[in-house]
Amino acid sequence: MGEEFKTAESAREFVGLPDMNALAPAHEPRQRNAFDPAERLTLKEIRELDEKYVLQTYARMPVAFQYGAGDHLYDTEGKEYIDFLSGIAVTALGHAHSDLIAALNQQAEMLWHTSNLFFNQQQAQLARALVEINFPGKVFFCNSGTEANEAALKFMRAYGQTKSPARQKVVAVKDGFHGRTFGALSITGQDKIQKGFGEILGHIEFVAADDIAGLSAAIDSNTCGVIFEPVQGESGVIPLSSDFLKIARARCNEEGALLCFDEIQIGMGRSGHYFAYQHYGVLPDIVTMAKGLGGGFPIGAMLVAEKHAAVFEKGMHGTTFGGNHLATAVAYEVIRTIEAEKILDHVKASARYLTSALNKLKEKYPDKITEVRGLGLLIGIVFVDSIEARPLIEKALQLGLIVGRGGNSVLRLAPPLNVRKTTMDAAVEKLDQLVAGIQL
Repeated sequence: MGEEFKTAESAREFVGLPDMNALAPAHEPRQRNAFDPAERLTLKEIRELDEKYVLQTYARMPVAFQYGAGDHLYDTEGKEYIDFLSGIAVTALGHAHSDLIAALNQQAEMLWHTSNLFFNQQQAQLARALVEINFPGKVFFCNSGTEANEAALKFMRAYGQTKSPARQKVVAVKDGFHGRTFGALSITGQDKIQKGFGEILGHIEFVAADDIAGLSAAIDSNTCGVIFEPVQGESGVIPLSSDFLKIARARCNEEGALLCFDEIQIGMGRSGHYFAYQHYGVLPDIVTMAKGLGGGFPIGAMLVAEKHAAVFEKGMHGTTFGGNHLATAVAYEVIRTIEAEKILDHVKASARYLTSALNKLKEKYPDKITEVRGLGLLIGIVFVDSIEARPLIEKALQLGLIVGRGGNSVLRLAPPLNVRKTTMDAAVEKLDQLVAGIQL
């Protein structure tokens, strides 16, 4: 992140800034301590406030967390939980990582936001780091994965218009998930997600996952782009086949369409590579990413291959908050930490260890578990159809284990990339307890 400063004062001195405290009003700010019981609300109080003032769009679990440390979380009652979901694959380096805290604090003392009307050192350095990983091109920064996919959809449509007014079709995959804003919703191939909003965007065609013949036929001279997740997360942690990705690449080349991989959940090291396309050996034209990129701080990004970058001209797309100083400073530190701590090697070893342990559970309970699948540290435990995931998630919480759902009968696991072996062992023990208690 350029010059390193041990204190905010040394940073200010470097750029010739005065002591900000000298400019502040002459009173002491009230100190708040999140760990002081007097400052805490109970779960009942939090729930009452939520139900009264927050739009009820989520079916929340009956827990409110107070703080986190590494691969564990602690609720308002002090109960400890193993975090095997990472805020839905977001807190890639666990909770309260000291290097991320230091990067955030240092930047917060200097500058938070100036808008994209001006140049931004942190944003430029992060873009360089992402491109130098293995994607020669350019980066657009935003605030979330959904925003990144909206940018990609808009980019593909803009690209199509440089070829022909008729080139508007976007091919997507059934049961994929790309977000809940209207454009992202339109390319999300799930009826339950699209239901209730009237007619979605036109010129969208869906094909079944791994339907190579259907994919090949759908990509034609009117196609501007193809988008899908290499590993479908929300729908059950389903890795698409290597042949499907390769055919998508070949047909896009033949028809002159763009290929976009949504790596919002599987990207940023979760596969054991920075990008899942490196695992498959298929290079897309566009990659969207978010979640783990900020290690818990909101940020999204769309990476575009160099040869297509000129499709977006100045003024064709933008964002007020995207790529702000705070978000990009933290995300840059995430990459530096992944490198310094050799996290990718750790992910590969941990994935082998955890998958092996889960397959032993499958062998122990063959009447309940049918499959363990996934890529890297995004893993799905597939149960027989009669076992629903939601009650299992609630029971796991009672056992002190946080997991997610991926489809009706799939538990989704996404532990921090730096998860410890002892934590994996403890999580598998709790999963064993969970499965043992299922009544068929």
